[in-house]
Amino acid sequence: MNARNRYVSDLRRQRMERTRERILDGLVDTLARGVAELSMPAVARAAGVSVPTLYRHFPTKGALVDALGPYIAGKLGLNSASLPHSPEDLVAMVRDFYVHASGLDAGLQALAASELGRSLRRPALPDRFQMIENALAPVTHRLSETDRIHLRDAVVLLTSSAMMRACKDYLDLSGEQAADRVIWAVLTLCGAAGTIATAGTNENEA
Repeated sequence: MNARNRYVSDLRRQRMERTRERILDGLVDTLARGVAELSMPAVARAAGVSVPTLYRHFPTKGALVDALGPYIAGKLGLNSASLPHSPEDLVAMVRDFYVHASGLDAGLQALAASELGRSLRRPALPDRFQMIENALAPVTHRLSETDRIHLRDAVVLLTSSAMMRACKDYLDLSGEQAADRVIWAVLTLCGAAGTIATAGTNENEA
């Protein structure tokens, strides 16, 4: 492929990506008015594209809705985030998540809090639990199974979008301020877990 053809191909790809993003923005705007409003023509109107253009990118309504989860993850900076392997990695990811999430527009925030948002997150929950278990492994490997599960579940809740909304609704915290509180809580719990594990080891040795 010569330089001119590569240039034209790059332009075409960039236009397609911009159109795809406009369509997904249109989907968010449509869903903000309620799931009952969801139709392909309604999304096309909100996106400012023709219905045939919409179908070229998303052949079915299901394909359109399926693209929403990765789209929101991208807005939150999660698609490019590396998996955490320690509590320190995890809290760094939490800070990025909270800062990105606080900058989302009102439509995306409303969607995240909706029943549809919850249904989009549900299939990813097993991977989320596994990710957090892996990140906590350095401080949980000597804990009992019950203590490991309790710590994992507490951290899942602390790092959730629901906790972020609670920090805003109840404490009127910014994303950065909420991240500070959550990170303190996660690291404090991890420190306590280490203490429990050490105490259990000492008792066994005695």
